[in-house]
Amino acid sequence: MKDLMLRMIVFCLFSGVTMAAESTSHNHELGAGRVAETLLEPIGVLSDLISTVCFVIGGAFLFASLIKYIEHRRSPLMVPISTVVYLLIIGLILVLLPFISLLTDSGMVYSLFKSV
Repeated sequence: MKDLMLRMIVFCLFSGVTMAAESTSHNHELGAGRVAETLLEPIGVLSDLISTVCFVIGGAFLFASLIKYIEHRRSPLMVPISTVVYLLIIGLILVLLPFISLLTDSGMVYSLFKSV
């Protein structure tokens, strides 16, 4: 029974790989450039995700620094000014991080920065 089940699994995998190979064999433009383009597409999505996360978390840090500054003004002993400065600096760094790709020739540019 186990042998029959193993043979069926191997047959399904082999037929799936064969069908996938046949569907890509019709594309005659499959070269090194096309493979590199296909591999870079997920990297671009990941780069956009990281840039978006930097904006969101950086904005949250900037907002938190504003809230902490208001709390510091109310009670300086409860929230030290160093916490406010720390949150402000980290928030600015995170918000400005996606702009680094505009300064270099290489690197993945954030999709919202690309000109139409």
